[in-house]
Parts: sequence; structure tokens; C-alpha cells
Amino acid sequence: MESDGTKYYQIGELANSLELSPRTIRYYKEIGLLDSVKRIEGTRRVYTDKDLQRLKFVKRLKYLGLTLSEMLELEDIYQIHRTNRNILPRLLELLNNYMGKIDEQIHSLNRLKEDILNYQERIHQKLNMGDARSD
Repeated sequence: MESDGTKYYQIGELANSLELSPRTIRYYKEIGLLDSVKRIEGTRRVYTDKDLQRLKFVKRLKYLGLTLSEMLELEDIYQIHRTNRNILPRLLELLNNYMGKIDEQIHSLNRLKEDILNYQERIHQKLNMGDARSD
């Protein structure tokens, strides 16, 4: 849908293009991650390319491990300074923290894998000892 040269999306179109539910989009609006929703013809909400880009960014940050509260923190920083220059150092810090958590998880998973391998080996040994006794 277009009006005065601006492309508008209904929530269903936006949701489908982003593989999000309309409920999720409304929730992001409710908590302040999406603030530029327009109304046309009185009460009908429409979304713009700016909203589309914003939601793509939110999806990307979520995929990278940021929580909604961390995204809201970044939004607060932006609202104060109106520049990404002040957001980027905090974003780097958040991503570094998340990478540290991933490293811890990898380490824990590697330990778990070792424990499973050792346990499997003990089971195989017990099974082989049982075979030897039954001969």
C-alpha cells in the first residue's frame, strides 16, 4: 500500500515478510522497541520501511543473543544522544559478554561430552566383561 510516495504495510504483511507474529510486533511496539507506527484513515495502523528495517535490526540483535531489556537500554541511549556513536560501544560490550557466555557453554558442553564418552566406555567394558563370563 502506498500513499504520497511512502510505502505502508499492514501488520499482517509486515509479520509475514519478517517471519514474526503480529502479536510480537505489537509487543515490541508496546515495550518501546518500535515507536514510529503511523495511523491512516483515522484508526488503521500502518508500518513504514523504517519500521521494517527497525524490526529486522531487532531480529538480528535477538539472534545475536541480546535480550529485550538490553535492546531497550540501547534504545534509551539512542533517545538521549540521537546518534549511534554512543550506542556502538555498549553494543560491543553486550556482544562481548554474550560471547563469553557462549565460550562457557561450549566448555560445559565439551565436559559433558567427555563425561558421556567415559560413561559409554565403562558401559562397554561392563558389557564385554559380561560376555566373557557367559563363555
